[in-house]
Amino acid sequence: MVPTQLSVLIVDDEFGLAEMLREMLSEYGYDVTLAINGRLALEILSERKVDLVIADMMMPVIDGTELAAAMRSSDTHRGTPIIMMTSLPTAVPRVDGLFNAILRKPFTPDQLLTTMRDCLASEPEHDKGHTDTRAKP
Repeated sequence: MVPTQLSVLIVDDEFGLAEMLREMLSEYGYDVTLAINGRLALEILSERKVDLVIADMMMPVIDGTELAAAMRSSDTHRGTPIIMMTSLPTAVPRVDGLFNAILRKPFTPDQLLTTMRDCLASEPEHDKGHTDTRAKP
């Protein structure tokens, strides 16, 4: 369980995956909000601050990279950790300062929880680049 209830915003246009992540993280004590694209995520973020954002890279309207760029340019959300999820089989172009970690789909619950803990426990990684967390077959 999480010592204090931390808020997580999951941004993914794959509703089934987003809902599964919400259920899992809720069981671990996280307060989880869902958004189906980056535009809706920015609307949610305009109303409140969250402790962590987990976003898919490829989404309609505003994708994960655009969402991360908007957050990094915001005084309110500049330091919020961002985990980018992707199913791209090739290397994700390095975009310094946008993501704290990249989580490749498919990933295990343990990989997600470890990545989340690392991002929440460390100093803001967006100042140093990102960690690539690869799912093992």
